[in-house]
Amino acid sequence: MDWIDILTSAARAAGSVALHHFRQDLAVETKADGSPVTIADRAAEKTAIDWIRARFPDDGIIAEEGGRHGPPNAERRWVIDPI
Repeated sequence: MDWIDILTSAARAAGSVALHHFRQDLAVETKADGSPVTIADRAAEKTAIDWIRARFPDDGIIAEEGGRHGPPNAERRWVIDPI
């Protein structure tokens, strides 16, 4: 298993979704911590989560916008900060 290829594939999948929103008029929301979030952030993160779950269902995921996913005691965890 070549992790560079795996990580690149996940990033490209999420990136293509984020790129779809590039130079679009996006509503920017402010999170409780004062940082901004848009539909592009959420869509890219969801794509990354779906990509990981389809290939590594036993892995845990910690996502900036969506919190924790998967088994809490997973041996491997992915950390997603979409944009």
